[in-house]
Amino acid sequence: MGREKLPEIPANASKSWHEVVERPNDLAKKVPRTGGIEPEKEFEAAETIVKQMTSDYVDKLAEDIEQMKRLATKYREDNSEATLDQLFRLVHNMRGQGATFGFPLITEIGRHFCRYVRERPKGKAVKPALVDQHLKALLVVYNQSIKGSGDEISQAVVYALAEVVDRELS
Repeated sequence: MGREKLPEIPANASKSWHEVVERPNDLAKKVPRTGGIEPEKEFEAAETIVKQMTSDYVDKLAEDIEQMKRLATKYREDNSEATLDQLFRLVHNMRGQGATFGFPLITEIGRHFCRYVRERPKGKAVKPALVDQHLKALLVVYNQSIKGSGDEISQAVVYALAEVVDRELS
């Protein structure tokens, strides 16, 4: 709406003035009254797909774990930003999928790792030992197939990693 189309301020501006613009409600025309999708059936279909994808995720996770080990070894040897970037991207992807497929600990551990790599002060090197601690924690979750939020020890490990990352970033 251009300025020229605005209503003029009345001479008696101490009183309320406004223009009511009513827009047509076309939503009812767009949504059928009968038929269409049935949410219950769609949710069931989505759950079936997620269950099917979960077994695929576990297979993919095995590949990612092997790749993670190779990249961690390479990073310990060369300490290069390029290797760290590859490792970051891999763990970032693992963390993004973990909770969806029943591995929220992978998501949490990955979140702390990614935060450490991404938020470290400029010029401060990433400590290979801290990278290894995160990767060992991910490996334990995978090897023991720890689903859900894990036990007290699992939670303590996640908490300890978060604490170390907080100290490193401060």
